[in-house]
Amino acid sequence: MKVYQSTTQYNCGIDLHARCMYICVMNKEGKILVHKNIKHNNFDYFLKVVKPYRHDLTVACESTFNWYWLADACAGADIKFVLGHALYMKAIHGTKSKNDRVDSEKIAHLLRSNLLPEAYTCRPEIRPIRDLMRRRIHFVRQRSKLLSHMSSAPHVDGLDPLTSEEKRRPNRRTLVPERFEDPMRKLSLEADTYLAEQYDQVISKLEWQILKETRTINGPEFNRLQTIPGLGKTSALVILYEVDTIDRFKSVKNFCSYSRLITADAESAGKPCGVQGRKMGNAYLKWIFTEVAVHCKRHDTRLNCYFQILEAKHGRRRANRIIAHKMGRAVYYMLKRKEVFDYDKFLGKYKKRCEPTKKEKKEIREMAVSL
Repeated sequence: MKVYQSTTQYNCGIDLHARCMYICVMNKEGKILVHKNIKHNNFDYFLKVVKPYRHDLTVACESTFNWYWLADACAGADIKFVLGHALYMKAIHGTKSKNDRVDSEKIAHLLRSNLLPEAYTCRPEIRPIRDLMRRRIHFVRQRSKLLSHMSSAPHVDGLDPLTSEEKRRPNRRTLVPERFEDPMRKLSLEADTYLAEQYDQVISKLEWQILKETRTINGPEFNRLQTIPGLGKTSALVILYEVDTIDRFKSVKNFCSYSRLITADAESAGKPCGVQGRKMGNAYLKWIFTEVAVHCKRHDTRLNCYFQILEAKHGRRRANRIIAHKMGRAVYYMLKRKEVFDYDKFLGKYKKRCEPTKKEKKEIREMAVSL
C-alpha cells in the first residue's frame, strides 16, 4: 500500500457524489477551516470558497465512479489532486456515525497526516479508450451468457446438444429455433439469437475503433506484446490500457502484486496464518494473464514442454499459476526495456530441454526483423 506524502500547508478532503460534494479544508495542525456542502458540484463556487488557501492546497477524494471531472478541474486550476484508494480507506467506514460531513473530515485527516492510501490517476487521454475496452469486455460476457443459454436449452427438453454447424454464427437464427416445437421455446431462442447478433455488431465496431486508436498512440508496444505466444489482440489491448504506463511501477514485484499474480503471507506472533490479498489489485490483468497461461501452451511447443515439466513437479493448478506469474514478469520487462518476448529468459534453465525446431527458429527470426 502506497500512502501519499502531503507537502502543502492546507489539505482538502472531498466526499464526492453525483450531485453534490462535501468539502473539509484543514491546516497541518488539524484545525478545520472550511466544512460545508456544495450542491450541483459547482467547481467555480468551490474555488471561491477555498480562495484564501488555494495557493498551497492539496485536494483528495475517494476513488468513486465519477472522479474524472474533479481531477481534470483541479489540474486546470493548478491544484494538486490525490485519488484515495477506496479499498484501503477503511478509516472512513470505521466510525460509529457515518455521513458526508464525517467522511470529508476523515479524508482530510488522512491527507494531512500522510496516511491517505493513494490510487493511480489514469492519464486523461487514455481514460476514454480504457473505459471503451472495459465496456467491450462487458458486452462479450453478456453475449457469452446468451450463447450459453442457447446451448443449454436443448438439455431442458431432453434433446441432443447443439451441433457445431448449429452453433455457427450464420446458422443460429434458422437452425437453432427449428429444434423446438413449442412456440414459446422458439421465441425465447429467437430472442437470444437476435441479441447475440446485435452484440456481435457492437463488439466489432468497438474493436475496430480501439485498434485504430491503439495503432496511433501505442503501436510499438502493441506489436511487442503480440510476440508472446497465445496472447492475441484483445489481450494485448487490455494489458496496454490497464497498465497505462509501466513507469508507474517501481519494480516487477509491484507490477505482479498489482496484477494479482502474487499474494502476501499473513503472520501473527511469529506464526504463519496463511496468505491474504488475493483480490487486491487489477482484476482485468489477473484475468488476462490467467488466460494467456492456458493458451500459450497450446500455441507453442516449447511452452507446452515447459508446462509439462512444471505440471510433473508441482501439479496442474500450480503450474498454471507459475506460468501466469512468469508471463506477468515477462510483460513488465518487455514494456520497460522495449524488447520482444525472449524464450531463453522465460524458460531459464529448461531452455535446452525445450529446444525449438528449425521451422520455429526461422519464424522467430522473421518476426524479430519485422518488428
